[in-house]
Amino acid sequence: DALPTVNEALRRGRRLSLRYHVPGRDEITPREVDPMRLVVVDGRSYLSGWCYRAEAVRLFRLDRMLSVEILDMAADPPADAVPDEVTPGVFRPSPTDELVELELTPAGRWVAEYYACEEVTELGEGRLKVALRARDQGWLVRLALRLGDTGRVLSPASLAESVRRAATSALNRYESVS
Repeated sequence: DALPTVNEALRRGRRLSLRYHVPGRDEITPREVDPMRLVVVDGRSYLSGWCYRAEAVRLFRLDRMLSVEILDMAADPPADAVPDEVTPGVFRPSPTDELVELELTPAGRWVAEYYACEEVTELGEGRLKVALRARDQGWLVRLALRLGDTGRVLSPASLAESVRRAATSALNRYESVS
């Protein structure tokens, strides 16, 4: 539903007001964005624009926009704002993001294909050791829980402990229900 409004804002050169779902933090944030262009990556539509909340160019997936409204204000991104290059993919980790090492079974190898890894090492018997960076430890905990017995956190120890606590908490909830 956001596409016609985003296209109209681009055509008219107007700022947008968004309510945007940030899945990494599972929160809804208000944003004011000066649209710069619309791009499609891996079959998904994204708005590239200057985000006043982040004070930087950001990509916004259209299907994560809970509401979008054209404001009566001209879009005016800073002169040095350049739309993101999306050829290498949407997510590009920063060297300041936390480095995580995972050991993956053959059933967990999809992580190395789906996420940008700094290092991938074959361990034999179809197992992999991967090193990847991520901004959000909550996202990493959810990834580790999703892997179940097809992967385990090697480092950092604090992440392994967070995953252990989250798994224990989930199991305790099941026990209290039955």
